[in-house]
Amino acid sequence: MKPAFYLLATYVQEIQLLAIRPHLDAILGKRQWNFDLEDCDKVLRIHCNHSTKEKVIRFLKRNELFSKELNYLESEQYAHIGKVHKLLTYRRSVNT
Repeated sequence: MKPAFYLLATYVQEIQLLAIRPHLDAILGKRQWNFDLEDCDKVLRIHCNHSTKEKVIRFLKRNELFSKELNYLESEQYAHIGKVHKLLTYRRSVNT
């Protein structure tokens, strides 16, 4: 089956990415997915076949992170795959 492009609305927050990254890499492979957490839908973009998309949705549902599947314009299909932004490092200041 030919890989396709899917957009999934999620409830993922940036702090959760470190925990779910290994699971998404195991299901999809590295560089086959990314998030747009600045979007109000916390969009997960994936490039895979239909059965793999269903595995991702099951993983997200199991962790209460799935909202819905989104439609997209054909011109958006490969716009962001492979352009994963680095995670921000959270630092707590220590008063001395």
